[in-house]
Amino acid sequence: MVDDPRSARPLRILLGVSGGIAAYKAPALVRALVKRGAEVQVVTTPAATAFVTPMSLSTVSRRPVRSAVLDASEEGQVGHIELADWPDLVVVAPATADVIARAVAGMADDLLTTVLLATRAPVLWAPAMNTNMWRHAATQANLATLASRGARFIGPDQGDLACGWVGEGRMIDPPLIADAAIELARGEGGSPSWAGRRVLVSAGPTRAYLDPVRFLTNASTGTMGFQLAAVAARRGADVTLVAGPVQQPTPPGVHRIDVETADQMLAAMSEAFEPRAPDPGAPGPGAPDLVAMVAAVADLQPQRPSPGKLDKQALASAMESGAWTEAVDVLATLGQRFGDRTWLLGFGAQTVDEGDVQATLLAAGRAKLERKGCHAIFVNRVGVPGTGFSSATNTGMLVHRDPAQPVEDAGEPMPKERLAGWLLDRLHPRVGEGTR
Repeated sequence: MVDDPRSARPLRILLGVSGGIAAYKAPALVRALVKRGAEVQVVTTPAATAFVTPMSLSTVSRRPVRSAVLDASEEGQVGHIELADWPDLVVVAPATADVIARAVAGMADDLLTTVLLATRAPVLWAPAMNTNMWRHAATQANLATLASRGARFIGPDQGDLACGWVGEGRMIDPPLIADAAIELARGEGGSPSWAGRRVLVSAGPTRAYLDPVRFLTNASTGTMGFQLAAVAARRGADVTLVAGPVQQPTPPGVHRIDVETADQMLAAMSEAFEPRAPDPGAPGPGAPDLVAMVAAVADLQPQRPSPGKLDKQALASAMESGAWTEAVDVLATLGQRFGDRTWLLGFGAQTVDEGDVQATLLAAGRAKLERKGCHAIFVNRVGVPGTGFSSATNTGMLVHRDPAQPVEDAGEPMPKERLAGWLLDRLHPRVGEGTR
């Protein structure tokens, strides 16, 4: 049984189901929440019942599904206000672009939006929509507005969409939503504040250009770095995000700088240590308290990139010539320049084919700590389901340069937003130690 920290009763979660195709996953989400010990009350919009039946939801929740504002059996008790006061957490899944927009506008034209307007409980949104709808400026502005009001989000994931598209917009899997909901319902108030601290995060891949149209890169989507920046900002930090070429919306409250190459990433991150324009003589903002080097930076680059597009034969010759040089090591360079002024966290993605996975990851992490000169490194396995690039979840080990600090294992794969919080919780008491 998952206990409410304020009493002996189980956690109460109100699940709002709106009218998207992902509503068919709602019974699985209810079941996952109940399995974790929560009481679940389902509220549907009128459109949701086109995709999932109230009977299936009431069966798994063991409570009647509510959908009408004017319910003769409930309104004697002002039922919609009673519903709004009941939960410890409201989860909206799927959260369509429509219900997000109506909530932003403060509308109360169905039971779900009425509850959202009246509740004082935290709200966790699990967006689900077409890729273009997700990326539309109106949707992104609405998400930022909700975030400014304290809303929390999980997903969306990337993958096959019901409309036939492949991309962002797929609702994240029900067990992951349930895990995040239980954690949030328990209360994130115990998480340490990062107010007054400056955080510099890198995310995504970099490109090494062969000619003006071709380049070497990697499979990083930037999700882990963007989630780390988003959670740090929500916890009060002044966050700058240096992003490689990825299709990710800027987290609310985060200052974003877009780059393409390793040299550009190093320049942008180094500039964060300099006085802010327009007055070069003005006092600088001070070094960031934490630099999190999450980006997957290209290791090699051509010695002499072609100024013009290479034809097929010339490209093959250039690839076979071996005229390559090491790209700038952004993390090691930052460590050499600023390691005495800031706390450096590196990330290491490793493939492990066989043997003792944990021991191999730990050895790789310790070796990278020595090479990079950072204070800690988060090392994770890639190439397996549930972790690494293009996955909604991740896990790994946090390895510290200080041998007195224990190696911390994140355990089973978790949503990257939750992992970001896990990392910030553990770094909070250490950031700033020995760097001033």
